[in-house]
Amino acid sequence: MELTVKVEETSSIVRKLIIKVPAKIVANRFEKGLQEVQRTAKLKGFRPGNAPLAVIKQYYGDDVRHRLYHSLIDESFQEAVRENKLMTVGRPTVESPEHQHGQGEHDHAVHEEKDFVYTATVEIMPEVEVKGYTGIPLKKDKVEVTEEDVKKVVDGLRDSQAQLNPVSGGLVGADGKASSRPVQKGDFVDLNFSGGLVTATGIDEKPGMKGSRIVEIGSESLIPGFEDNLVGMRSGETKTFRVKFPADFPDAEYCEKDAEFTATVNEVKEKILPELNDEFAKSMGYEGVADMQTKAREYLTRERTDEADRKIRNELVQALIEKTPFDVPNSLVEAQTRALAQDWAEELKRQGVGEQAVQQAILAELENMKKRAENQVRASLILEAVAKKENVEVKPEEFEAEVVKAAEAMRVEVDKLKDFYAKNPGRKEDFLFRLRQESTLKFLLDKAKIKSA
Repeated sequence: MELTVKVEETSSIVRKLIIKVPAKIVANRFEKGLQEVQRTAKLKGFRPGNAPLAVIKQYYGDDVRHRLYHSLIDESFQEAVRENKLMTVGRPTVESPEHQHGQGEHDHAVHEEKDFVYTATVEIMPEVEVKGYTGIPLKKDKVEVTEEDVKKVVDGLRDSQAQLNPVSGGLVGADGKASSRPVQKGDFVDLNFSGGLVTATGIDEKPGMKGSRIVEIGSESLIPGFEDNLVGMRSGETKTFRVKFPADFPDAEYCEKDAEFTATVNEVKEKILPELNDEFAKSMGYEGVADMQTKAREYLTRERTDEADRKIRNELVQALIEKTPFDVPNSLVEAQTRALAQDWAEELKRQGVGEQAVQQAILAELENMKKRAENQVRASLILEAVAKKENVEVKPEEFEAEVVKAAEAMRVEVDKLKDFYAKNPGRKEDFLFRLRQESTLKFLLDKAKIKSA
């Protein structure tokens, strides 16, 4: 296609293309469009394919012009980008004298007797100049696991198998039934409660302040002061008391308001942990207590090593970002923000969060997600620039090995995953991109000056 293209640099990452498609090309394409319609058009008085072009133009001209507007832009823009060797990102913003917004169904159109001139403003990939990326000083946390750390893990396993047993030691009432001993911290209390806000005229009862539940005393799962008022009560007892809602309570209606509750203790239970011995360890899948403790230490060491690795990698990336200033295309940031929001929405839904609450959570966190997205885009572009400069590539044998690992992690057959990538080159390129970024990070860490913190 014969074009006239003028490129204006409006910023380091934005180009404005002024593109002119000659009238003779517009006229030729317009006539071909009419001919395509002519072959199938059904007009009164004419058999399909026999209506004169003049008649076709009268009835379908506007529609053909509308379609031609979009097809000429798509084709000429791509050609202009190729001719000028631009690495564009996102969709262009198109403006033309022929575009009169809001003038009806065919407000985008061309005139077959005139040059078609339009402007396309588009973002391009930034030129990232990387330097000083080797020898970056970093501090890596020392990985330590104490006996107390191991004990906490083992105690957690015991806690997961604990039993709640009713407590005795209470008083015998007139009906001959014995109550529990007084409630103390660590007990689990089964109770009913109802309450309301304290007003000048009395108690304004609230439906949301009424219910039944089992509460661990000392867990602070209820508003401050509530659990303290249960300490000392026995099963079968009822007590009325007042507490104040905290200033940061989620429901603004209750913040810093005095409330009155009436609570009845139905039953008091205490947690009984299983004895730590080889029998218990074997019931949990270990050879014995020693094996359980060894596995706990290995687990903690692995977790803390991974955390130390993540931390130093993040510090490396942040150092690279600070060393390498450049403008980031907004379209890339927006795309990454959408990806982060989608991932978080799916995670919240898996946790049982409702759709409306998910949307509210995303809106509340949107600005933070945008900042994270920009940092991730910056890091990715910097790593690609380093990979290009240092000729970091993923070798075929490395790709094969990673596919095997991925297949094992996904629990699918290796050949099926290989076949998937063979049939989906775009997905394969995404996979190679991630591997290349990982290889570049390893290269940079090998070149960094790392000291133990």
